[in-house]
Amino acid sequence: MAAIGHRLYEQVAGRVRDQITRRTYRPGDRLPSVRELSRAYKVSITTVLDAYRLLEDQGFIHPRPQSGHYVRSRPSAMPSEPDRTQPKFEPAEFRREVLLEQMMIDAYRDGVTSLAFATPNPGTRPVAKLNRITAQVIRDMPTEAYGYMESGGYPPLKEQIAQRLFEAGCAVSPNEIVITSGCQEALVLALQSACKPGGVVAVESPCYYGVLLATRLAGLKAVEIETRSREGMCVSRLEEALAQAYGTSRQIQAVMLSTNFGNPLGGQLSDVDKQRLVAICQRYEASIIEDDIYGDLGFDDARPSVAKAYDENDTVLLCSSFSKTLSPGMRIGWVISGKHRSSIERAKYAMNIGAASLPQLVIAEFLSNGGYDHYLRRSRKSNESSIRHISESICRHFPSESKITRPLGGFVLWVELPHAVNTIALYGKTVEKGVTFTPGILFSAHDQYRNFLRINASRWDHEVERAISIIGHCARAMMA
Repeated sequence: MAAIGHRLYEQVAGRVRDQITRRTYRPGDRLPSVRELSRAYKVSITTVLDAYRLLEDQGFIHPRPQSGHYVRSRPSAMPSEPDRTQPKFEPAEFRREVLLEQMMIDAYRDGVTSLAFATPNPGTRPVAKLNRITAQVIRDMPTEAYGYMESGGYPPLKEQIAQRLFEAGCAVSPNEIVITSGCQEALVLALQSACKPGGVVAVESPCYYGVLLATRLAGLKAVEIETRSREGMCVSRLEEALAQAYGTSRQIQAVMLSTNFGNPLGGQLSDVDKQRLVAICQRYEASIIEDDIYGDLGFDDARPSVAKAYDENDTVLLCSSFSKTLSPGMRIGWVISGKHRSSIERAKYAMNIGAASLPQLVIAEFLSNGGYDHYLRRSRKSNESSIRHISESICRHFPSESKITRPLGGFVLWVELPHAVNTIALYGKTVEKGVTFTPGILFSAHDQYRNFLRINASRWDHEVERAISIIGHCARAMMA
């Protein structure tokens, strides 16, 4: 096949698509294997794989684990997204620690398929390269690897982070960065530095339970702000809440949110809204604690800006980590501390002196010479594909009235089930069958979202398909 006018894989996809539309291949038919099509069209296996991926994206075919590619039985029609949230403006404390502890126990039981925790697909992790770098670091820098690091973190790692943040429109000095033991610690340190105990923090709704837990540990109450599945926190509603509380005993001291691909909705604030957010918080004297842990995982490959990029008055404390991209087990995060640097470094030293030395050395080397951007591109593609397949699986197995988010990045899905399905009760039924997920009630300090759940959609295979079918079967049984 000569590639004239179109790339070769597009020509292959076009020929297969023509055969589908002419009904040479009918809905439900299995398509030729990758090797068979490669031989038939005299093209490489890579070209056929790219062609099949294009047809998947266009909704003509879908893969089945260990079985091949099939023509869709009907056009891909995704259900609507969950309704807008309508949280109360009433501050509240998070009190669901016992459920979180039980979920952790359940997830690590033998034979359990856990879709509960937002962990990246281990199959895409660059384990071999990390192992080589780790061995090299231990060989070349044994004293540094096994000794204490300065409390603020390894300077070359901070330099690499500062360089990468430039792509997000954020010009910071490495000296402003404090390395932490994961993003959760960064959030807690930021809260403790920006807020006084007994104060009020504005958060998204639904809100990642780790944020709610951090507010509780810092002695704070959370007021929940309407958050949209595509556009993120509603800045107008936030402004209303800030204005109502300003000058009172319930004045909001900080706003804690993800501006890019937040958990669990996967939405993204526009650049205009990010600028409005910073201006509004400056007006009402509220710090912004920005969680950018998913910022590198947008599906369009362009690194979005952060709210910190529009911060000219040191209003924003930016937190992130490598837990969702490179390795959750290394526990390396950071916070851009600004005027809070001294208090954050003191608190960090009091907690654990400093983050672990060896992971800092390894990640610094990986960022410098390990092909991190190539790895990110592969991860984004894998996440987007997994989300698409799991969304389709939910359509097949869940009650027909269910609604699913369509995230712009990250790797979690937020699902609204019919009101008859209480997801705490549903969890009890599925865990007996060896499947876990996160009940929606964990994403609100007001015990909202009782008929919602969150699913980790970072990987898709036969085991995950089976887990989705079990959740769906149990949900349908609860409606009978």
